[in-house]
Amino acid sequence: MLSGLKNVGTTERWLSILGGAALIMRGMNRPSMTNALLGLGGVGLVYRGVTGHCPAYEALGVDRSDEAVTARQRPPTLEGRGRRSIRDEIQNASEESFPASDPPAWTPTSSLGSPTTRH
Repeated sequence: MLSGLKNVGTTERWLSILGGAALIMRGMNRPSMTNALLGLGGVGLVYRGVTGHCPAYEALGVDRSDEAVTARQRPPTLEGRGRRSIRDEIQNASEESFPASDPPAWTPTSSLGSPTTRH
């Protein structure tokens, strides 16, 4: 069912139209059962390219539209904390916990004394 939302990017749409048209032409050029099925696949690709909607992408929850790609490229900001990104917050938290993140120091002693005094 067509939801009307675009979930295919511009480049992908053009490639779908060109590939679909090639499959349709092949299906009409040499009639056979295999080429007829390829032609039907071509019709699906042309539909996908013209409408910008892919039912398979919708079923899988994939959105490769130009708007979605642009939104993923912008760093997320935290509301109420200014215009800082999530990466800034992670860096600050890492710097604040620096001593706790160091591994424990190793010394050559034990509760029995140094290794040279034990017999």
